[in-house]
Amino acid sequence: MAQYIYKSATELASLIREGKATCSDIVKEHLEQIKKYNNQLNALISIFEEEALQEAALCDKEAKEGKFRGPLHGVPVTIKEQFWIKDKKSSMNFKMLKDFVAPEDAIVVDRIRKSGAIILGQTNVPRNLLDYQVSGDIYPEGKNPYHTDYSPGGSTGGGAAAIAAGFAPLELGGDFGGSTRVPANFCGLYGLKPTEKTVPLHGSVPLPKNSNTFLVHMAQAGPLARNMEDLELLWKIIVGPHESDRTSPDINWRQPSKNSLSDYKIAWTDGWPGYETSSQISQAMKSLAETLKKNNCIIEKKIPDETLHRESLKTWGGLFPYVIAQGTSWFVRAIIKMQLFAGFFKGFKQNSPELTRPMIEGFKMHANHYGRVMLQRSLMTQRWENFFKEYDFLICPVAFGPAYKRCKTGSKLSYDGKEMIYANYVWPYVVCFNASGNPSISIPLGLGKEGLPIGVQIVGKHWSEPELINFAKNVSVLTEGFVKPNGY
Repeated sequence: MAQYIYKSATELASLIREGKATCSDIVKEHLEQIKKYNNQLNALISIFEEEALQEAALCDKEAKEGKFRGPLHGVPVTIKEQFWIKDKKSSMNFKMLKDFVAPEDAIVVDRIRKSGAIILGQTNVPRNLLDYQVSGDIYPEGKNPYHTDYSPGGSTGGGAAAIAAGFAPLELGGDFGGSTRVPANFCGLYGLKPTEKTVPLHGSVPLPKNSNTFLVHMAQAGPLARNMEDLELLWKIIVGPHESDRTSPDINWRQPSKNSLSDYKIAWTDGWPGYETSSQISQAMKSLAETLKKNNCIIEKKIPDETLHRESLKTWGGLFPYVIAQGTSWFVRAIIKMQLFAGFFKGFKQNSPELTRPMIEGFKMHANHYGRVMLQRSLMTQRWENFFKEYDFLICPVAFGPAYKRCKTGSKLSYDGKEMIYANYVWPYVVCFNASGNPSISIPLGLGKEGLPIGVQIVGKHWSEPELINFAKNVSVLTEGFVKPNGY
């Protein structure tokens, strides 16, 4: 009978340090869990069994000598396939990158290794990381452990499925358009998108041959876990500047200044102008707001104004092409744009023309347009920061509803009696905070009426992670939190 599956990373690390468990036994048990269930979920696309067992044996030797590498000594983790792992392939599930082999570890992967963690394998992603499902050119389709007919979310969908199914207690994910928060939400986990530019991004994506550009905006690496303590632990390991990355400032992180829910003033909303949520999500959020109020939290339903959310979406759309199509010819950019509007953004031109225009303009790669979008972003971000001068945090939806059934990308989605274009089920609720750069934590509220996880996200001002994590811990005590999927 399994002893270590579904124990937290914090628990496992303590057992190892106290001599109550060996790294080898813990790693072997998790590898057995993967062998038993991965073919049902396609959560991992590579498994480093031999290396993991060798590393576990070495960690056991060091532990017996009283030597511990760091807080995750001997603890198994999984890594999203986009991040470089030295001498391992990284393709983003895209045939044009199928032969890319990482020349070194990504900075975040190196930090995880130095913490003592043992990497079990790489997790599945959608093609080019551009979907809330997990399918692409190379790997089999990823599935949700709560119901395999449903999407596990994207783009860290394989990682979310892996953690929910007990393959490891921690996953390193990345978030450019909700790619950590959405899979966490669809698979009942906690997921953090840190403040932009606080986690170094070198080695965060495979690079095309002869690539000579590296323009990154709105993306950030972040952890997924089954509880807040583990989420905080991995965040502390990966955060902070690096000598090779001058864009990550050395921040003097302030310790949480508030102890109880009564110390916080919170805003919440169950939707945005033009983007309401399903009755199930709305009711769950109202219930959470009432629970927080009963626990003496100052909370009111409030959004900044009628235009800021829309401006945030326009900013994301305007910057998006510069990140995904940089360094390519006009012909390649035209193909990328055509594929997006025939797939992920199908129906977008007709449904949201004012959001489509900045994106189409961005694909032209004009310096003046880029400058205008960056100015727009600066002004928009300041408006969000002004809002957080009045409120500590904002609680808002991650998606219109719970995970949706796996389908062809671009299909219209229907839930709770409402039909919508594909992107609008999730995209408008999450990319606003990639555009603004604010930190956000997705937290689970338990299972909804279909037996699928539901949750919310909590957003804070820039560099508020210690307080945001502290508040999320207080909230998580009042919710059902992570619920293990049946059968695993």
